[in-house]
Amino acid sequence: MPTPARIDALASRLEAPLLVTRAPNLRYLIGYTGSNGYLLVRPGGGGAFLTDGRYGESAAPLLEAFPHFDLRVYTGDLWKALGDLLAGLERVQVEAAGVTWEFARGLEEKAGVAPIPAAAGVEDLRRAKEEPELAALRTAAAAGDAAFAALGELLGRAAREADLAWELVAEMRRHGGERADWEAIVAAGPAASIPHYETGPAPLGSGLLLLDYGCVVDGYHSDMSRTVWLEGPADPLMRQVYGVVLEAEEAGIVACRPGATGHEVDEAARAVLRAAGYEEQFLHSTGHGVGLEIHEPPWLRRGNEDPLRVGDVVTVEPGVYLPGVGGVRIEDMVLVTESGPEILTGSRRELERP
Repeated sequence: MPTPARIDALASRLEAPLLVTRAPNLRYLIGYTGSNGYLLVRPGGGGAFLTDGRYGESAAPLLEAFPHFDLRVYTGDLWKALGDLLAGLERVQVEAAGVTWEFARGLEEKAGVAPIPAAAGVEDLRRAKEEPELAALRTAAAAGDAAFAALGELLGRAAREADLAWELVAEMRRHGGERADWEAIVAAGPAASIPHYETGPAPLGSGLLLLDYGCVVDGYHSDMSRTVWLEGPADPLMRQVYGVVLEAEEAGIVACRPGATGHEVDEAARAVLRAAGYEEQFLHSTGHGVGLEIHEPPWLRRGNEDPLRVGDVVTVEPGVYLPGVGGVRIEDMVLVTESGPEILTGSRRELERP
């Protein structure tokens, strides 16, 4: 997926050299997936990539696609290697969300270059998903859908929350998805009132079940939540809450149009919950961007005036959480297009389980 055009677009925005260190940004720009990498991008283009001896051989073919970038491999002192990489520079931009205070101090004291915190330039480029990225996201979403469609079969092999979580992951793997870097949430009964519940050995029971899970395809994530009632007639309160949350999600999805701000999308979903008397039980924002990271810009939350753009992929996931009783969350992935929202996740949205 990476092309020189991505680095060219980044370089054209720079006023000072930028040292890219965040793993998803290195993957986006040059396809590098190792654990040690430093990409120096100069204003107007060109630069170098530094890594250690473990990754030199695997990085070499990646850099062939970027003729204006040199590959540097070190086996000794990192700070000396960084000093050589940045030789002649008085200052360099660093990704504020990607380095520690210790690294920033070391860069100045040991490598002799003053660090400047940089805005999220690469993350901003990553927002507009290209066709190969969308293909990966669609495949990841489809794997999640396949797992949900097989829920009845998976429940036959699972007695505990943790068992079902692993069954969901295994089913997604059978459909082309790799295990995500976050654990699937399987919350049974009253545990569904905890938005980021830690799945454990609790029995699944026969009533309320909240699922929040996803997978990775070519580095790109899927993210989906469904709430179901396992057996018999659903509890009337949970059915009523489910209807409100579904209406809120649909309102949020409709609001995902180019130019709509994150605040406006959040408010579209929140207004439905407010009218039904459940806004105080909505304990998080309406959604977030998804791509090389499971949580990335843009953010669908109160106060965010950043407008949506064509090519953004976001989640819309309102929820209502009633302590000691249970909770409902419904979440889908949405692509922002010129003509409006396109839902990438296709699983049925009904309280009765499939």
